[in-house]
Amino acid sequence: MSNSSPADLAVAFRSLSRRLSQAPDETTPADVVAGASTSVQSEVAAAAALLGASPTADAVAAAITARHANDWTDADLAALQDHAMRAAKAIRTVEDSRR
Repeated sequence: MSNSSPADLAVAFRSLSRRLSQAPDETTPADVVAGASTSVQSEVAAAAALLGASPTADAVAAAITARHANDWTDADLAALQDHAMRAAKAIRTVEDSRR
């Protein structure tokens, strides 16, 4: 079973854009930022496909909050959590690359 509730996952997806934009500083290599951005977009697109939503973080979050509690399966929640965690890991790569 997933460790995150649907509400937690919605918050996680909503925060991805902000976190990605705040992660680099003036010393962060551009290729690291580009790679992380691609990874985040890929994870958001995969989550969107799972939910039948547009491939944006806000659309994924909206689809998560729109779904009724009884309509969730453990597998769906676990898959969304995996996508959110991989996107967050990509962002941490940017944070960790600051010189």
